[in-house]
Amino acid sequence: MDIRELDKNFRTVSVSGVSYDMYSPQDLGLEGFPWDNENETFLYRLPDRMKDEVTQAVCQLAYNTAGGVIHFCTDSTAVLLKGTYRPTSIMPHMPFTGQGGFDVMLCSQDGEHLVANLYGEVADIINKKFDFELSCRLPEGMHEYKIYLPLYAGLESLEIGLSEGAKVEKAPAYKVKPVLFYGSSITQGGCASRPSNCHAAQLAARVGAEQINLGFSGNAKGEANIAELIASLDLSCFVMDYDHNAPNYEHLVKTHEPFFKIIREKQPELPVVMISRPCSGYFDVEDDRRRRDVIMRTYLNARDKGDKNVYFVDGTKFYTQDVREMPSVDKSHPTDLGFYMMTRAILPVLRQALGQVTFLPGMA
Repeated sequence: MDIRELDKNFRTVSVSGVSYDMYSPQDLGLEGFPWDNENETFLYRLPDRMKDEVTQAVCQLAYNTAGGVIHFCTDSTAVLLKGTYRPTSIMPHMPFTGQGGFDVMLCSQDGEHLVANLYGEVADIINKKFDFELSCRLPEGMHEYKIYLPLYAGLESLEIGLSEGAKVEKAPAYKVKPVLFYGSSITQGGCASRPSNCHAAQLAARVGAEQINLGFSGNAKGEANIAELIASLDLSCFVMDYDHNAPNYEHLVKTHEPFFKIIREKQPELPVVMISRPCSGYFDVEDDRRRRDVIMRTYLNARDKGDKNVYFVDGTKFYTQDVREMPSVDKSHPTDLGFYMMTRAILPVLRQALGQVTFLPGMA
C-alpha cells in the first residue's frame, strides 16, 4: 500500500511545463563551505588537503552537506533542483526529509518561511538510483531565498533551475561574519525532520549570519588539527559542542581545554560559546552532569585568566524536567521540539557573544 494513493497531501508536487535556466550553487551564492574555492571535491565541508589528516569516518562525513545553503534573490515563479546523491545509507530513526531533503525558504523581514521541502524517492536510493529532479512553485515577485542542503546525504552534482528569463541577483550581504558550529551528530542535525530545523541553522538565521557546520556524527572528538583549522577562519563566533562524541569522561577531560586553548592562542578575541550535551535520559543524569562540569571548568579557567569572550550553556537544562525524554528520538538525537528547545536556550547567549542588543525577528 502506498499512502500517497490514499492521501493526496503526502504526494510530492512537481511543476511541469516550465522552461528553466540552469545555475550551479556557486553561480547563485553558496554558503557553508569555506574551502570551496580551493577544493576539487564537490560540496565538501573540509579542505581536500585534509583528507589524509583526519579519520576515515570524518573524511566520509564531510561529504554530507549539513549547513550548506544556496542564498539568492529572484523573481522566478518556480525552482528546479536536479542532481545526484552520493551513495548513502538510510537511517530508520531520522526522516528522509531531513537526511536527504532540501528546504526552500523565503526570507522576509519577519524571518524565514518554508515554501517547500523537496526530497528524492527513498526507494530509489535503496535501489541504488541516486538521480533526482525536484521542483516547486515560488511566490510571484522578487524575493530572497535560501535553499538548505541535506543534513546526512552527500551530493555528487546539483543544478538549480529558475524560470527562463527570470531576474537573478545576489542575496544581501550579512552584517555578521560566519558562526561555526563544531560537534556531534546533534550539531550535524540528527534527527531533524528538515535541514532548516536543526539548532545550528535556526541560530545562524536568527542572528543573521552564515552557518558553517562542522558536526561529524559520532566522530568530532576534539582533535588538535581540527582546532587549528577552525582557528584559521574569520568568524564572528565559534560554538564548541562535541561533548556527545567524547567516548568517555576521561577523553573529555583530556581534550576539551587543550582544544579551546588552540583556538584562543590563534584568535584571542574570538567569542567562544561552550555547550554541554542535552540531558534526555533518566539514567544518564549523573554522567551528563560530570561531563558538563568538565566543560564548565574550561570556561571558568578562561574567565579566571581574564578572558571576557567565553560563554557557557548548560545542556542539562535544555529540556525541562516534565518533558525531559520527549524532545529526543532515542535519548540522544533531538526531535524538532528538542532542537527548538536547544535554540531557545542558546540564542540569548549567542546574541550576547555577538553583542546584539536588539532581537532579530523570529524568536524573543
